[in-house]
Amino acid sequence: MAEAKISIKVFVDKVRKRVVYAEADHTFVDILFSFMTMPMGTIVRLLSKASDEKIEALGSLNILYQSLNDFPESYLATEECKFMLLNPRNLSYDLCRNLKLKIDDTEPLKYFLCGDCRSKGYTCNMRFSICNKAKCIRCGKLMSSYHSSAISNVFVGGGMFVSDIATFIVTDDLSVIPYSAAGILRLLADLGINDTSLLEERKLDLDSKQMLYLVKMAFSLDSPLTCYVLHEHNMFLNPRQSITFHRCDPMNKETTTSSKMVLEVSLQKSTGKFLFAEAKEDFVDFVFGFLSIPLGTVIGTLMKGTSSIRCFDNLFRSILNMNVERYFKSQDTKNKLVKPPPGQEYCSKNMIFPLIGHTITSLSVSGYSYQLKDPRIEGSFLKQSGLFYVTDDLSISPSSSHLVINTLNKLKVKVDDIEKHEITIGFEEGLNMLKASLRSQSTLTNIIKHQLKK
Repeated sequence: MAEAKISIKVFVDKVRKRVVYAEADHTFVDILFSFMTMPMGTIVRLLSKASDEKIEALGSLNILYQSLNDFPESYLATEECKFMLLNPRNLSYDLCRNLKLKIDDTEPLKYFLCGDCRSKGYTCNMRFSICNKAKCIRCGKLMSSYHSSAISNVFVGGGMFVSDIATFIVTDDLSVIPYSAAGILRLLADLGINDTSLLEERKLDLDSKQMLYLVKMAFSLDSPLTCYVLHEHNMFLNPRQSITFHRCDPMNKETTTSSKMVLEVSLQKSTGKFLFAEAKEDFVDFVFGFLSIPLGTVIGTLMKGTSSIRCFDNLFRSILNMNVERYFKSQDTKNKLVKPPPGQEYCSKNMIFPLIGHTITSLSVSGYSYQLKDPRIEGSFLKQSGLFYVTDDLSISPSSSHLVINTLNKLKVKVDDIEKHEITIGFEEGLNMLKASLRSQSTLTNIIKHQLKK
């Protein structure tokens, strides 16, 4: 069977060699909007499949995800913690799996039970897990008996998020507006295009791999349609620049009074260059939690529409500004895009952002009721342990003298040329760190400079 494709029409300015806009139906817009529902860890994993040496997306989050993948399980509270952090759930999974192009290849949920306890008819302390590495809290055996999740919300055709009878205009930097002649004329005027004979119409057919590649461009470039259609990567690559930080708004002031984490940072005294940092498990637990936060929550709830990823900030504003009755399936559907909660019931106690997870917490099998197993120990995904070694781009591993000495040798830094600073990480610092990690591989350098200037 041939792979599904979607089609859009793009209008190219032949003189300035750029895409002015694309005209698309719900199939294209639904896919763009669906990324708002996806956890950052899922997006990192998906974009890693769209390989291109010229395009780097999501700054330090790629390194963080790989670091978690390589992280020793012995430091985690339970066996299933690593699985949950690497495979964060999307609460709109049932909608996304019905998109015309299969972008997210996440497997459907499986619910794991303890077969031994079931066979003996125990009715107390019965738990289920979504991880096949979980162990029963009653007998300690592997929870290997599973039931597939019930398939719900199956749709045949039509839009998943937006109306399937609407047509949309998508600009080069991914602002989306419902089609109207007035909207087109206003866009052309804003771009200084007076002679429409200079526009060339092209049809673009996209399969799932091509669509994912276009989305990867949108995470790293400001003109992804032009870059994709005209293959002009170098013209639109964003120069590496410092991240602009802002004070958290008054709504979030109460969160800044919570306990703060401490990061011990080593800098080169003569140059001020970041060398490495050491942190306790609370900081590591918090940073790994970035991967569980949906993109829509990052941009909307936490960053108020200013994440520094221009194309997705534009997408978010487009969703906010679009009329529910005419262009969305419902208000609830729109909320799934702009206010998507984490798809797991249990967040770490070290998650200093005010987020509440949601997922299925009870399961009925053969007349027995099971409750979701909490994988944490004392509210944390990590055990209390020693120090962890943290690099500028958020590579994290258990600290050792080998790592420290190798770093000093590689950078040719003398011991007497090192100075240490204690950096505190609270709500504002954590938010700035998340923002920096989206675009920069110098996340901690950005944070340290910001804090040392205070």
